[in-house]
Amino acid sequence: MPQNPIYLREKGEWGEPNPFYEKLSRYSPFVVMGALALGGCGGISNPTIWAGDNEFLIYWCLLCLPAILFTALTWFGVLMAPAVTAPTISLERSRGTWDMLRVTPIPDRDILLAKLFGGLARLRIWRLLLALSLLQGLIIAFGVGMASGGLALTGAAVGLTTIIRPWLEVGFAAFAGMFISMWVQSATMALSASYIAVVLMKLFNGSLTWTAVLGLFNQYEAILWASSVGPTAVYALAVALLWWGIGWRAERMSEE
Repeated sequence: MPQNPIYLREKGEWGEPNPFYEKLSRYSPFVVMGALALGGCGGISNPTIWAGDNEFLIYWCLLCLPAILFTALTWFGVLMAPAVTAPTISLERSRGTWDMLRVTPIPDRDILLAKLFGGLARLRIWRLLLALSLLQGLIIAFGVGMASGGLALTGAAVGLTTIIRPWLEVGFAAFAGMFISMWVQSATMALSASYIAVVLMKLFNGSLTWTAVLGLFNQYEAILWASSVGPTAVYALAVALLWWGIGWRAERMSEE
């Protein structure tokens, strides 16, 4: 993959990569400020801090800044991922260069993977996201376990989902953009549809939504499971389906 010319182009090392990312990156200060605001709201609205356990609330307050940064970085990735994946195939098809790529010795699936991971390589958030996700996961697992000795298993599950969930959220945004781009020839329409999909997923698969639908506001352990494991499982399923859909669509496009 590192030597794949398509990967290197999408990464921005030669040629003319996806211009939508360049346009959006001009507004990156506003994107960062918006992500910080959303991160603050996301941290404050985390249902686990309203679960009625004062010890857990103390842990959260002591570490609120890393938590806000963690949520903000996740939001930044979610907002920027469609910009590097949604226009990719649509631009190639609208320019008439998609057929030129397909006559190369590189298989269609490898072309799609190169475009996907080459675009995501431009975000440069992965090391920090890894560090913050590991930190937050360990903190939450330790905090929940310390709050009550009987919640060690719950703490481990919530900590694990805390580590995994931001990667799945960014992955969903990226894969949704790539999948839609394979159906729509307008790059602008593909990008808009990707953001609609991301917003709808955030609205209907959020921690508060799960807690509210299940009516668990007075049940501490149930809140922890519903607000973390539930959304993470849905994101994992959605990413798996999108990954399958991208492969399926690639086979159909090769026959067109």
